[in-house]
Amino acid sequence: MTKKIYIKGMTCDHCVRRVENSLKAIEGVSSVKVDLQGKVATVELSKDVKDDEFVRAIDDAGYEVTKIE
Repeated sequence: MTKKIYIKGMTCDHCVRRVENSLKAIEGVSSVKVDLQGKVATVELSKDVKDDEFVRAIDDAGYEVTKIE
């Protein structure tokens, strides 16, 4: 399963690494690819993960989720 998480507030490669590390720490996330230009993280899941877990991880990293698909 794949989810796209749209994120507000990322401006540089450091932001990308923070978001990647925050999302990779969630149980059930098998891979993360963050597109700085598109402001979106594409997350591959090995099991179902609730959207609020993504929101919390991104918020804790200092950014804001605008949409999850």
